[in-house]
Amino acid sequence: MTEVRAFSDEELTAYLDGEADDALHAEIDAALEADPAVADQLATLDIPMAPIAEAYEALLRDAPPMPVLPEAPSVAPDAVSSVRGRWTWGVGTFATGLAAGLAVAMFTGFGTPEPAPRGWVSFVASYQALYTPETLTIDQPTQAEAAVQLAAVSDALGIDLTGLPEAQGLTFKRAQVLGFNDKPLVQIAFARADGTPVALCIIPAGPDAAPVSMGAAEGMDLARWNTPGYGFLLIGGTDAAPLAEEAETFQSWSADIAI
Repeated sequence: MTEVRAFSDEELTAYLDGEADDALHAEIDAALEADPAVADQLATLDIPMAPIAEAYEALLRDAPPMPVLPEAPSVAPDAVSSVRGRWTWGVGTFATGLAAGLAVAMFTGFGTPEPAPRGWVSFVASYQALYTPETLTIDQPTQAEAAVQLAAVSDALGIDLTGLPEAQGLTFKRAQVLGFNDKPLVQIAFARADGTPVALCIIPAGPDAAPVSMGAAEGMDLARWNTPGYGFLLIGGTDAAPLAEEAETFQSWSADIAI
């Protein structure tokens, strides 16, 4: 039997990847015919890709849509040449593996942009969206009980809310103190004649005043405005017309209340 020299793993990998030069390729071809041990050594380096590809394809079928990725940085020519052979040999499997890897990264949160911070109006809207007409089918507080509740939320907020006006079409139900980012957030709940829940919410804010602006969130209409030091939000229902009138009543009052 012709004596065959020992080949390094690097040489055999280059042979498998099509990167071996002509002389090395011919030498290994001859060695394979002369010594079965060379074939065994090659077999340990030739990873079967079919099972891996099948596993990746299963991941891809269940993966969410691919995100928009930034452009890849430029690669030095020598780096490109060092991987060109392996890429050519396994382009289909490598592309599948790359896409599956990105899918796995999305499952684990890698590379997922952080969501934009939510403001207090967004949180209030999410809370108000849980209300139904049945939520406020509670005994209407007496005038004295309402005064006690309004005094309590006034103390928490540092603003006098005891002169809360009656807005046409709204029935006072309760006043409570919530919180947002370590600030007190007062919610005053009302119900319209048809049971629609409406809330007036107040939170400490910046020094600038702002007029009433209409909008929508979580499928409900809203009106918001600011007085120096406080932000106001009136939210509820899907009819902007009565909400705008109610907001005008509360905005006129908020401009004059004592701080």
